Amino acid sequence: MFGLSIEMSLVLLLCLLAAAAFEFINGFHDTANAVATVIYTKSLKPTVAVIWSGIWNALGVFIGGIGVAMGILHLLPPTALTDQNIYHAVALVLALVVTAILWNLGTWYLGLPCSSSHTFIGSIFGVGLAYILLPGNNAAALNWTKVEEVGPSLLISPVIGFSLALLLMILLKKMLKKRNELSSISIIAKAPHGVYGLYLSLPVPALVFPTVQTTNKKELAL
Repeated sequence: MFGLSIEMSLVLLLCLLAAAAFEFINGFHDTANAVATVIYTKSLKPTVAVIWSGIWNALGVFIGGIGVAMGILHLLPPTALTDQNIYHAVALVLALVVTAILWNLGTWYLGLPCSSSHTFIGSIFGVGLAYILLPGNNAAALNWTKVEEVGPSLLISPVIGFSLALLLMILLKKMLKKRNELSSISIIAKAPHGVYGLYLSLPVPALVFPTVQTTNKKELAL
């Protein structure tokens, strides 16, 4: 296949399967984040919520562009992507994907919320730094210009999300006339119906669709 030996063809196939496995694992990570609210409030049944999330995931992939994918791709310099040593390229891809898979599986098993985007980009940083240590390689390890753009966003984004959520919660608490509604569990004791149920279902597309424009484009880069 592609002029490669049988052994290298099998390794190439393994790389593709590993990439597909990472996408599968990334799917149930992202889905859990998207459907947690609607399942907890019983506005949608778990199966329906997952299907609803999957529809918006698919729409996001097809409608959105590939700008994020290209941004991630450019983290590695062209010299690394066009290495004439096929063994170097295979080692880079397998190390990147397998590391991300193991971390995602570990956090999933322990029930820890985990950002697959942080995991994937962190793996790129790791293999990029290790790449320069390969025998006979003197090429640049990472595109440091792009790293300076992407790296700070990984550190700042959780802080921004936490701060905005905190401010919004304080604002809503002040706006509500009945303060006990925030702590009363009776509001979610029964499955909501009608307008209330529809209102609680809206966060799924509102969260999934824009998320797909960023997180799910990393597999396209791979």
